[in-house]
Amino acid sequence: TFVQVALSPKNVGAYTEISRQLLLQSSPGAEGIVTGDLAQVVALAADLAVLNGSGASGQPTGIINTAGIGSVTGTTLGYPGILEFQTDVAGSNVQPAAGGYVTTPTVAALMMQRVKFASTASPLWEGNVWDGSMSGFPAMSSNQVPSANMLFGDWSEVIVGEWGVLEIEVNPYANFQAGIIGIRSIYSLDVGVKRPFAFSLATTIT
Repeated sequence: TFVQVALSPKNVGAYTEISRQLLLQSSPGAEGIVTGDLAQVVALAADLAVLNGSGASGQPTGIINTAGIGSVTGTTLGYPGILEFQTDVAGSNVQPAAGGYVTTPTVAALMMQRVKFASTASPLWEGNVWDGSMSGFPAMSSNQVPSANMLFGDWSEVIVGEWGVLEIEVNPYANFQAGIIGIRSIYSLDVGVKRPFAFSLATTIT
């Protein structure tokens, strides 16, 4: 069965103002620092859109809210549950080309404290809280994942449609009389999942 994945642009932006005097007095240049910060804010919004976009109020539909993804029980999550993520995806005839886990920093820290085999130094999560590995796959943490959730899947199955690139524009006349300069960043994207069953989610992890 062939279906179409329809994408349409959703827009996210950030805006701030700085003064002419700040530009004159700053070193390094305040404009460069501010534009970098705005780009980071928009990047966090894009991360949220891909992982957990609601599909409402102008947001893309993220992986977690896509119908048809698999599920794993998060209660007292241990090594059997970590393996269940993989068997759940494998049961749908998916062999991940770019597989990996993503969860919150809190859950990542919890997994670092739990072991595969009792009374051994075999942590479920190896590495650091931000960037590690579990059971042969990369594992990362993000504050854009809902609390007590973990997602595993083939990330090559996610489509991020872009309309243009991140735009950063300067308005030197935001408040002409006061010498106030406006700086805006805006990004147009949408998210689609080619095969939802390539992902599996655990919620309420304890």
